[in-house]
Amino acid sequence: MIDLRVLFPGIARRDGNDWVAYPATIFIQDDTKRIIVDPGSHPRLQEVLEMNSIWTEEIEYVFMTHTHLDHIMNIGLFPDAELIDGSYIYSGSRISKHDGRIPGTGIEILSTPGHTADHSSLLLKMGNMKIAVCGDLFWWEEGIGRHFDYSSLLFLEDPFCIDRDQLISSRRMVLRAADEYIPGHGEVFRLEK
Repeated sequence: MIDLRVLFPGIARRDGNDWVAYPATIFIQDDTKRIIVDPGSHPRLQEVLEMNSIWTEEIEYVFMTHTHLDHIMNIGLFPDAELIDGSYIYSGSRISKHDGRIPGTGIEILSTPGHTADHSSLLLKMGNMKIAVCGDLFWWEEGIGRHFDYSSLLFLEDPFCIDRDQLISSRRMVLRAADEYIPGHGEVFRLEK
């Protein structure tokens, strides 16, 4: 049975010409594997982990949806964890390819480029529901109206996107694959039919 907790819903808001942002940071336990997704940049992460009885030394894997610093700055809190991105597992100075899953779990790693070239998402099953942990495949600026219909999600603006065609293709794939979505910045959502 999978335990999935959104420790922080991500936020992104403008502050003049700057952005204030930290991503959704997620804890997943699949059988015996304990995983943190996007440890982010939130200054209270250590405190929130302890409030949830999650001990940094027990985390086996840290998955990075992409390498924007707002998603990975707290990675140093997990010195014993193996790091995983869309292509590799990093264990100390050893780098090895993975097989498209978080090792020892049924959690799929999906290549979802567009926001960045290295962007990846996770797809996992909880009961009869498929959940996509999307990173910045989907994200919203705080205070901006959100629409969850297929077309609005597919063509959602992303001012940091490096390849709009790839982003739309990645979004199309993930919107067809899951029932519930955890965006990088914003609240968990479901596709409106």
